[in-house]
Amino acid sequence: MTSSGGIAIEGVSMQFGGSQGVTALDGIDLNISGGEFVAIVGPSGCGKSTLLRIVGGLLEPTSGHVYVGGKTSGQARRDVEFGFVFQQPTLFPWLRVLGNVLLPDRVLGRRNPNNGPNSKDIAQELLRDVGLEGFEDHYPGQISGGMQQRVALARALSYGPNTLLMDEPFGALDEFTRDRLNLQLLEVCNKTGSTVLFVTHSIQEAIFLADRVVMLSPRPGRITRVAEVPFPKPRTLEIRYEPGFAALAGELRGLLVGDDDIELAMNQP
Repeated sequence: MTSSGGIAIEGVSMQFGGSQGVTALDGIDLNISGGEFVAIVGPSGCGKSTLLRIVGGLLEPTSGHVYVGGKTSGQARRDVEFGFVFQQPTLFPWLRVLGNVLLPDRVLGRRNPNNGPNSKDIAQELLRDVGLEGFEDHYPGQISGGMQQRVALARALSYGPNTLLMDEPFGALDEFTRDRLNLQLLEVCNKTGSTVLFVTHSIQEAIFLADRVVMLSPRPGRITRVAEVPFPKPRTLEIRYEPGFAALAGELRGLLVGDDDIELAMNQP
């Protein structure tokens, strides 16, 4: 069992539809240290998002256990230990940007660790951190998709969660916007010290952001490799052009498609 903000995933399996149903995850064991950034990569349908929801206490696994900071995932969720960021920002269109970031304060009330006279100051500081100073009074429909995701990130951090769970938050964005948000995410996480579990389809994004990359097999999802990322932080986009980055990306891609498939693709005219 991991404490001090870490995550312990012990023998987690997930089956949908009973004994004759679909096995999404099979025997997942993983320890994540407090303050570590771990990315999960795998093919569609391998159970990445399912694993994230189990860690966040939104799903109960068929077997196995998850502990977050020494608590069960369900208790950690009730204690407001998690911040969630999904692919869609799910902002309330009738609330302005600042109002959306302050929404957890209104919903959680005294359960919000940051509840108090400084909650608005905290929200405004977070908006500065994600590059949205000056947009506090805009409505979601008046800002771009990338800016909306930054609002969602600020909202998730507004109540000071120890653990940030992110499910392909930048998957729908163009490459240039994703690059900017990757850099801002690293800056914000370095400042907050949150533990991050990040689901993505992009191997390059995973390597750029994470301390470790966890590769899942096709369904049922099993861990096939946990790769240490050798690049120190803070990072710049230029590391993607280093030979070591390309080598690690190629190695991990080989686990997804198979070495024979890579060789065949390289020999195509």
